[in-house]
Amino acid sequence: MKNKAYTSSFASIYDDVMGTVPYQVWYDYLKEILDYYQLEARKVLDLACGTGNMSLLFARDNYQVTGVDRSSGMLEVAKQKAREEELEINFIEADLCSFQLEEKFDLAISLFDSLNYILQLEDLKKVFKNVFDSLRDGGIFIFDVNTLSRLMSIEPGTTILNGEDYTCIWEDIVNEEKKLWQVKLKIYHKDTGEYHEEFHQEKGYKIADLKGALKEAEFEDIAVFNAYTFTEATDNDNRIYFVALKNRKRSAERPVLRSVKNLKWGIKRFINGL
Repeated sequence: MKNKAYTSSFASIYDDVMGTVPYQVWYDYLKEILDYYQLEARKVLDLACGTGNMSLLFARDNYQVTGVDRSSGMLEVAKQKAREEELEINFIEADLCSFQLEEKFDLAISLFDSLNYILQLEDLKKVFKNVFDSLRDGGIFIFDVNTLSRLMSIEPGTTILNGEDYTCIWEDIVNEEKKLWQVKLKIYHKDTGEYHEEFHQEKGYKIADLKGALKEAEFEDIAVFNAYTFTEATDNDNRIYFVALKNRKRSAERPVLRSVKNLKWGIKRFINGL
């Protein structure tokens, strides 16, 4: 099946379907990472920004934000939300494998396992190089991925999601041979009678392979954390965060600060059921 994902049909219901996603927790964690790295960021590049939920959080705190996504449907929703809040966000329709920006950013992010949608390591290398070129010296790139272990542990099955004006049939498929998590969506819009299908695929990668790709893109200092912690990640974790610096080394390790942040985020994870 053709990899048709994030059409206008899904974009129109996306925020409702993903209503329980803890965007604020993700934002707080990103800010914690910036603090840990002692980085002041004002210009933010949000890659695979979707309907703009992370872009909006940064813009509300007076960051200068540019969002990039290949889905025109998702970007239309993002632009409308920004207009409603009178927030100035520059949304750009582009493929992460080929985008080029003259502007330089302090921080680049890509969240919600968006980079798992890049199904070939060679294409991921292109993304990483594009990000490197978009950062100023001393800039930082933070992204999360689902691990291969996590993707292969997903239970196949079908879930029916009923909204006020839609029904979405969500089918999870695990392709163990190709190491892919696949999702078939059938979307019925009750108000218009329209029916649409989508097909999503995520690829899992080993930490060593992603680190190698980042180094090939010339990132120097790379750390990988188990999600919502400051503990080194392993391939057996579920969601992990990569933190890569451009032409900059981390300051000396601060074990006391790391312990304090791990304690703080241990409490947050418990409260938020993460």
